[in-house]
Amino acid sequence: MSFDRAFSLARYNWPLYLTCFLGVALGFIIWKTQLVPPPIRYLGLLAAVVATWYTIASFVAFHVMFDHSDFLSGEWLTRCVEQSPNTCVQLSVCVEETTLPISKVFASADYIELDLFDESVMTEPAIARAKQKAGDSPSIVAKPEALPLTDHTSELTVVTLAAHEVRDPSQREALFQELSRITAPGGRLIIVEHIRNLPAAAVFGPGLFHFYPRTTWTTLAQKTKLRIESEFDITPFFHVFVLRHG
Repeated sequence: MSFDRAFSLARYNWPLYLTCFLGVALGFIIWKTQLVPPPIRYLGLLAAVVATWYTIASFVAFHVMFDHSDFLSGEWLTRCVEQSPNTCVQLSVCVEETTLPISKVFASADYIELDLFDESVMTEPAIARAKQKAGDSPSIVAKPEALPLTDHTSELTVVTLAAHEVRDPSQREALFQELSRITAPGGRLIIVEHIRNLPAAAVFGPGLFHFYPRTTWTTLAQKTKLRIESEFDITPFFHVFVLRHG
């Protein structure tokens, strides 16, 4: 059983894990210090238990998402289309854990990869650290509000774990308008996102506020020519929206 990607993600998020480890150590020190009043000692124990839980739970969640599931294989994409598309576009931040091998899944399709990473607006430090490891990529750098593709370019457009990194609401809306523009009539747009829900709260704690609730994505879809055709989960932590261009 491989934990390679879970360890990689833990390394990218090392400040979070360092904070948790310090929380565990400080909590147990307070709990073991007899001179500290009992109520504070119990708070120290509680802090240690909570920090321990999120350290273990988040690592296990990373393993379930990226090592144990078939998410990164991309094979599940074949269930989202009626026939193999002739043209595919993938938008991500172009690191290993967010990029699907679409050119292998649909080997006969013309494939374009767009990189949405912009360090000036994407504030998650873990992505910057992952990008440094990723090195060069054959992708095309793209702005959410101006994708460098002509109208109706893509029969299958896939956005993998990148839309929530566009933190500005107006830019996210502009991104969806652009996704609608480049997707061919009758084509599919697939959005893969973490959702702000109970499973995310259970394993990521306050980190769940980096994600958005389901209604954020359904509302954005309603503002375009794209309509939600189906939805499903890949593990409790990935939610997939399949949208069809009207």
